[in-house]
Amino acid sequence: MEDSMTRSILIAALLFTAVPALAQTPAPAPTQAEMPCLRQGLIYDFKPVPGNRSLVVIDRARKRYRLNFMGVCSNLQYHLGLGFKTHGVGTLSCVAKGDQVVMRDVVGPNWCVIRDIQAQTPELDGADAAAAAAKQR
Repeated sequence: MEDSMTRSILIAALLFTAVPALAQTPAPAPTQAEMPCLRQGLIYDFKPVPGNRSLVVIDRARKRYRLNFMGVCSNLQYHLGLGFKTHGVGTLSCVAKGDQVVMRDVVGPNWCVIRDIQAQTPELDGADAAAAAAKQR
């Protein structure tokens, strides 16, 4: 009886000291490798990227995302509105690889499959501006 009581006290003491240590452990910071989450229901604006292989999408929080397509997505610059066909449930699910950007065209609907999504950075902005300048020459 005394052995089981000692064991119970020892376990309680270990748990008592372990719980505060677990509570003080900071959550790991998100890494750059994590996929950004563009929520379909929060999309505000979009801008085509020269070459029609990417699209910059801006959400309501003014975060910018770059959607890269599997191939060339023709005539993006001529559309005032785009749709998104996602495999997620609801409008708050993240747009993901394999989802589609859908646009109405004169000959019928056209869609572009998303290869990957990344955060739009100033470096990508510079590369896009350089590509646009080279295209105008």
